[in-house]
Amino acid sequence: MGLLPKKQLVLRRKDERSTKKTNVVTNIFYQISYELFAMLLPLFTAPFISRILGADMLGVYSYSRTLATYFGLFGMLGVKNYGNREISRHRDDKDLNLWFWSIYAVQFFASLAMLVLYIGYTIFFVVDNQVIAAVQSILIVDSMLDISWFLFGMEQFKKTTTCSTIVKLLTTTAVFLLVREPGDLLEYCLIMGGGVFINQFMLWYYARQAIGKPVFNLKRSLAHGKPMLILFIPVIAVSLYTMMDKLMLGAMSTKAQLGFYEAAEKIILCASSVITAFGTVMMPRMTKLFSDGNVSESQRYMKLSVEAVMASSFAISLGILSVSRLFAPIFWGKDFASCAYILSALALSIPFSGFANVIRMQYLIPNGMDRAYIISVILGAVSNLIANSLLISIYGALGAALGTVIAEGIVCIAQCFAVRKRIALQKYLNCIVPFGVAGLIMAAAVRVIDHVAIVTIPWLLIEIFVGSIVYCSLSLLYLYYTRNELLMAGIQKFSKR
Repeated sequence: MGLLPKKQLVLRRKDERSTKKTNVVTNIFYQISYELFAMLLPLFTAPFISRILGADMLGVYSYSRTLATYFGLFGMLGVKNYGNREISRHRDDKDLNLWFWSIYAVQFFASLAMLVLYIGYTIFFVVDNQVIAAVQSILIVDSMLDISWFLFGMEQFKKTTTCSTIVKLLTTTAVFLLVREPGDLLEYCLIMGGGVFINQFMLWYYARQAIGKPVFNLKRSLAHGKPMLILFIPVIAVSLYTMMDKLMLGAMSTKAQLGFYEAAEKIILCASSVITAFGTVMMPRMTKLFSDGNVSESQRYMKLSVEAVMASSFAISLGILSVSRLFAPIFWGKDFASCAYILSALALSIPFSGFANVIRMQYLIPNGMDRAYIISVILGAVSNLIANSLLISIYGALGAALGTVIAEGIVCIAQCFAVRKRIALQKYLNCIVPFGVAGLIMAAAVRVIDHVAIVTIPWLLIEIFVGSIVYCSLSLLYLYYTRNELLMAGIQKFSKR
């Protein structure tokens, strides 16, 4: 009888580990499914919008939206990562609602201040397209209401992805019904901003029971101010080599070049969002593991994440680069044929951003290594500004794309340098080399076809099919040879059926 409690304890721990594994896998499934949906949706909308609005109007939209988003960023401060991390640490505490409201109070009042400033800027400084600029203020209200960080910290990914999926379907339908000519840019801005606005209300509805009634504690809110500002520094730095590219293009080049860059960047962001989904899901889980001192389990998750993220990164990066010559004119129209070079250049940044995302979201932030994170992104921002200043005036949108690649590479190297003594980087680097080799072989195979291919949809589909078969075959052989845990689990589950 004395052995029974010990046996029950062992079984209970096994059940807990099984539940945790299932939750992580389920969350990754929901997040990646949503990101894939979000990635595929522009395949229907982008060609329509680029043809209806044209490069110039698309440039006006991009410039005004980017500027409004900047004000929204200052309103959010560093709450995306800080709130996610703190909620994941304290989600089992009795005063969880106090944690939420004390953090959200900082976000609300900061966003309110940014909204007032933006309205003043629109009234006194905007001359051209003033109405468009005013409508984009909806984005700042969206930032004021955004509590996705709370649901992420609670690992409630099903709710966030469900809301976002419903809203994206509604906005896509509205775009096709209401945007019919270049003069409909205002309608397009209202639809895109209003969709996010609806999404925020849906998230509040889902979170209402967990957050409870408003509880304000000025002292606790002020205590959150400093760490939020610390994590806000990298947010601004990162924005310098994402949104600042478009602002610099708008100032140093033509609106058409900005439109080309906006179109190409949208594809890259949609594709790479599948990769960042891993970091979004794993950050709260890794924070909890490190908080509980469970180092072995955190290392296991990190190795699996590196393999999954880098396998996806090389497939997307070299796949886009291989088919860009056919993809650009087919997808956007012949006027956007030059986007092929911009798209190819931006695609090279994906492996760098993918590996850095794993290091950042699964080690630096969960372990509170904010200083190393800040330094890395500041280095990236500075290098991007320098590269943009030198290259945009000569190469236009292509120069901005090359600046982004340089910035992402420097950020990745800096973050790897920061953790070199804490984790076995060589082990992770060794396991991603085969994916790079598989990607290069895939690119070579597609390029052989590309030499004889003409710009038609059937030829594009042939290139995609051949590239997918080559890359997937080589990658699966490597994963099977190394007995990858996820692949083996999938094979075992499939064989039981």
